[in-house]
Amino acid sequence: MAVLMKERNFLTLVLVVIVGILIGSYLGTLIGLIPGGPNVVKTFFTYNFISFGIGDFVNNKPLLIDLDAIKFQLGFQLKFNLLSIIGIFVSLYFFRWYK
Repeated sequence: MAVLMKERNFLTLVLVVIVGILIGSYLGTLIGLIPGGPNVVKTFFTYNFISFGIGDFVNNKPLLIDLDAIKFQLGFQLKFNLLSIIGIFVSLYFFRWYK
């Protein structure tokens, strides 16, 4: 029973972190939509300083695996900006008080 409770807490923690990343990312997108052109504050909050993934996302082409009879297209990308990182910390702070 104790192992099940630890797994449940871990899965809840992962879910909370993912929700924090998504909320931070959406807030970054909203700040990017503020009119006025690119300025220092907008760039500071919306710049994706960590970006990695599988596939060519510059030209919008996912990884193609061609086995002649079966073709796979794989693509995965993670982009973090400052608000995504802040969202992680805020969600972890709230998770600390979650029972």
